[in-house]
Amino acid sequence: MSEPRSATILVPLDLSFPETPDRGLLDLLHPVHVVLLGYYPVPDQSAPAQLKDVHEASAMAHLDDVAAAFAEGGSRVSRRLVFTRDRDVTIERIANEFACTAILTTGTEGPIHRILVPLRGDATLKQIVALIGELVRASSAEVTFFSASEEEDTGQREFLLRGAADRLSEDGVDRNRIAWKLVEEVEPQEAILEEAAAHDLLVVGETEPTLRERILGAFATQVIDETEKPILIVRSN
Repeated sequence: MSEPRSATILVPLDLSFPETPDRGLLDLLHPVHVVLLGYYPVPDQSAPAQLKDVHEASAMAHLDDVAAAFAEGGSRVSRRLVFTRDRDVTIERIANEFACTAILTTGTEGPIHRILVPLRGDATLKQIVALIGELVRASSAEVTFFSASEEEDTGQREFLLRGAADRLSEDGVDRNRIAWKLVEEVEPQEAILEEAAAHDLLVVGETEPTLRERILGAFATQVIDETEKPILIVRSN
């Protein structure tokens, strides 16, 4: 029997402000294939070739250092260096090229002890659970499936949360490390941001068809603007 295919996570890095992801993310992503997209933004008034001549060597050196850090942690690593005028188009292109499972937005990081998974009936639920299982089976991280609504519609949402928790347990994660939480009669985004404050990483599903919102999801785009937590956006294809 062939080994199951490992997830592939795209990690975009802005090399005009080079930094290395925190040890916590390096440790969490060690089971998966990491694609490092080092992008260097090209202003409209600048010539890409000229900017590349000046910055390519230092940008590649930093990208190599980050790749080495991920590889040392156990990840299989691929990398691309791109000078681009359009970050979103570049992310979409590289994510498609490598058939990436998810895209990581880096934020204020540290050890990953608690993972929050807001669910909204995502079409990507199966992919979300499979990815979380692959990431946390060998770790001690705890996972909370979460749902917030302005309506009193607990039945269907509770069924969704319980089902996700059961699937993750069946996928080999200790049931004592899995929780679910449902709140109602609250504004969902505010509730999720409040809950995120007590967690180290968010995992959300991609939902929207427009380019930027397809890359990040409308919800994720809004949350990214208001939280410094890293977010994994699980793609729908």
